[in-house]
Amino acid sequence: MDIRDVSVNTSFSAQHYDKSPDAIVVLNKKNEVIHVNESFEKLFNYSFDEIRSKNINQFIVPESHLEEAGELSRNALGRMIVRKDTKRKSKDGKTIWVSALGLPVKIENKEDGILVIYNDISRTIEAKEKSEEANRMKTALIANMSHEFRTPMSAILGFSDILKEELENKEHLSMIRDIHSSARRLLNTLNSILELAHLESDNFRPNYSEVNLSVEIASLSKIFRNLAANKSLNFSLDIDDNNCMVVIDTEIFNQIITNVFDNALKYTHKGGIGVKVYRKRVGGKEVVVVSVSDTGIGITRDNQKIIFNEFRQVSEGISRNYEGTGLGLTLSKKMVELMNGKIEVESELGKGSVFTICFPAAAEYKHKEHQTELPVHGKVTQDSQNTKQKILLVEDNKTNKVLIKRFLQTHFDVDDVSSGMEALKAIPKEKYVLIMMDINLGIGMNGLETAREIRKLPAYKSIPIVAVTGYALAGEKEKILANGFTDYISKPFTREQLLEVLIAALQREY
Repeated sequence: MDIRDVSVNTSFSAQHYDKSPDAIVVLNKKNEVIHVNESFEKLFNYSFDEIRSKNINQFIVPESHLEEAGELSRNALGRMIVRKDTKRKSKDGKTIWVSALGLPVKIENKEDGILVIYNDISRTIEAKEKSEEANRMKTALIANMSHEFRTPMSAILGFSDILKEELENKEHLSMIRDIHSSARRLLNTLNSILELAHLESDNFRPNYSEVNLSVEIASLSKIFRNLAANKSLNFSLDIDDNNCMVVIDTEIFNQIITNVFDNALKYTHKGGIGVKVYRKRVGGKEVVVVSVSDTGIGITRDNQKIIFNEFRQVSEGISRNYEGTGLGLTLSKKMVELMNGKIEVESELGKGSVFTICFPAAAEYKHKEHQTELPVHGKVTQDSQNTKQKILLVEDNKTNKVLIKRFLQTHFDVDDVSSGMEALKAIPKEKYVLIMMDINLGIGMNGLETAREIRKLPAYKSIPIVAVTGYALAGEKEKILANGFTDYISKPFTREQLLEVLIAALQREY
């Protein structure tokens, strides 16, 4: 029945509603049953004779919803139309999710009454709950997989880095370089797959801020220039405007532009790669554009249609010429569109490609001068090398303990414990200048809980606590920093990266 056929404060006629597919009950102002139709009897398993002249709430309203049902009746009697998705119960006690519509009516003696229409939405709610549960499980699985892959990979990459510096046998040195290269390739593949799964989950939320892309690209270009030089390629940077403001997630953008640059680097063997930043107007609106051009192999028109698809590459199959999963550009496109941007490609086979990324310019921005060079924080100074300050490492993985202590042995005096409880026992005995904490500590308190307990101690309210963790998906850093941590580094990491984070944490004022 179309509910629009029921007018407010209309007179009730049983014959009009008896054949409706929706369950209908008519009540007087005491909530006593005046009439029910056949659909009501089928939905709730009560016959009209069983509940005639009795308060409806005693039969179909769960105890937890009595107050809500009373409010619905009062509002309807007050000549309001009331709609609510809620729970009711059948005669056998089964919970039924319904969409309830309450309307004021005049019953046969012209007394004010209520007509309530119930539409069974149980299947819809159950499907929604299953979907939400599946999404929660998927999110938990992604996070656990990230941790389980990154933790052992940290040891493989870390120890192979150390061996590369210490091995003298050329054959052994070649082997360890191959191990390191293979591990890095595997990590990149795992990162891409996990990031794609996370992007497609309902829990992915960008952390937006106003960002100057001119400054961001100027900083990244230092890395790009070195990567191009390693392949004997030219690199050019052209920033048309030093004030290209957009509202984006900086970490996500850095991943996007790195993916696009890596793609250009992979398919370019001579010539060079250029990056440009500029503003233009599109459809009357100002946008900021970042373009990455190369003199590489180029892409045919047909292949331009597939390169943003998952696991697709220009070179595919058993005869493909290039490594990789084909997820880099897929991730980039999803991330760009997530932040209200657009990514496009122009290419000619044998002559190269140009990828352009556009974001809406930040509205009503007050122009300020910005440096095109970002300061470099956390470089290890001679003083920090000569002063071995005492820090505490909270890590349950023995291999990672050995690796981290080896990384830090010339710079810090490192104590280690394996659990949150051990950390809380060790802290009062020493004056640590910094605490490094894993998040997943196995049995007992996790790293987040441990950090909160540490912050309750007066002497450690402002001591840097650095998360050293395998949980590295977008959004997890913000969650960790909101739970008492001051800094964050994800596994795997190099010795230089770890030292940079620790030195920066110690130099920062809290």
